[in-house]
Amino acid sequence: MIVTTMDGIAGRITQETMGVVRGTQLWTRRVIKSSFGGIRNFEVTGLKDLDAGLNEAKEQAQKAMAEQAAKMGADSIVGVRIDVIEMSNGVFCVNCTGTAVKTIALPATIPSIDVTPPMEMDFDLAFLAARPAFEGSSLRH
Repeated sequence: MIVTTMDGIAGRITQETMGVVRGTQLWTRRVIKSSFGGIRNFEVTGLKDLDAGLNEAKEQAQKAMAEQAAKMGADSIVGVRIDVIEMSNGVFCVNCTGTAVKTIALPATIPSIDVTPPMEMDFDLAFLAARPAFEGSSLRH
């Protein structure tokens, strides 16, 4: 599965748009509760642990988004956006959103047209070789 923040994928063309996919993951610092049911304190260990925890939450949210796209039959996700929101003190929500698409690979080379005499023309047909039409596309590229 190709996942990108860009609107397209280099060397590929979008054949079909499947729809919006999402993944959400909550993350919090370790909470220590008292025996009376209230929160006694948060265990704060430093910025490195906060960074690692949020990165793990981001990976889990992206995984959930990719699983949803695979169920739809997509092979790529484009336009991915990742938002991290602090819902309350020390509780974070990571949202990944993107568009699931089916893509096809563009040919590695552009076919050439053999224009040899005795064919007489007033213009050069070489421009046609640089603009082939691809399957599933209504436009000439």
